[in-house]
Amino acid sequence: MEENLRRYFSAPLWTEREARGQNPLVLAYIGDAVFELFVRSDVLARNEKVSALHKASADRVKARAQAELAAALSDFFTEEEEKIFLRGRNTHQKTMAKNATVAEYRNATGFECLIGYLYGAGKSERLRAYFTEIERIWKDEG
Repeated sequence: MEENLRRYFSAPLWTEREARGQNPLVLAYIGDAVFELFVRSDVLARNEKVSALHKASADRVKARAQAELAAALSDFFTEEEEKIFLRGRNTHQKTMAKNATVAEYRNATGFECLIGYLYGAGKSERLRAYFTEIERIWKDEG
């Protein structure tokens, strides 16, 4: 999986300064896609039917699960990453998740914003560090 992901995370979309200046919802938009790709790549190792893969992916990308990851990773945030997360969490949103509380949805948006920032700014080593930590969290959960 590492080699496949490296190919997708090699070229930044923006400079670090440009990434910091992006609308948080733009960062969350790309962060959602990056996280979805990471999750789908991870569940492929299960070698199951597509319906089971889809369910496993959906369980991990839903707002509640992302909010839980954000809480578990909060000590992992650098000062700059915490600011990005908070910008995403606190931004005004016109839509809400169907199966999550407002707080869960906002925290999930903050999480996606952070992932989008790391990806967009080309911080691939830091993004991989997050994904490694997330894999450890999932493994510990069983």
